[in-house]
Amino acid sequence: MNLRSIDSPRRRPAPTEARLERLNGECLTQTLSPRTLIVAVKDNCDGCRAFVEEPLAGLDEWELLLVSRDRVAGALREVYLAPALLAELEISSAPFFVALDGAPLHVVHEGVVFAPEQVANELSSH
Repeated sequence: MNLRSIDSPRRRPAPTEARLERLNGECLTQTLSPRTLIVAVKDNCDGCRAFVEEPLAGLDEWELLLVSRDRVAGALREVYLAPALLAELEISSAPFFVALDGAPLHVVHEGVVFAPEQVANELSSH
């Protein structure tokens, strides 16, 4: 697969914590660490489907965090509601990914999600 995100990534500081809500309403705070891949997903999205339903080859070195503004029905992986995190990371819509790395933590890569293989390819240089 040779798809790539259209926009160039903007390196910028990233938050170190995320306030997340599980689908059952339970709230939690997660510490964000280097090598975290945040993927914004939504219902009825072809690019998102593989991230929530299929094995993810090539992304083993990244801690995956799936987030959404709305509930995602039928996901096999946990998808957290995190509108504040999406706003803080300047993610305006799904499907979109943001890769965090470094100390202090920064956004080192970002882009539109077409498939896990495409994201893994884009992150292979990090």
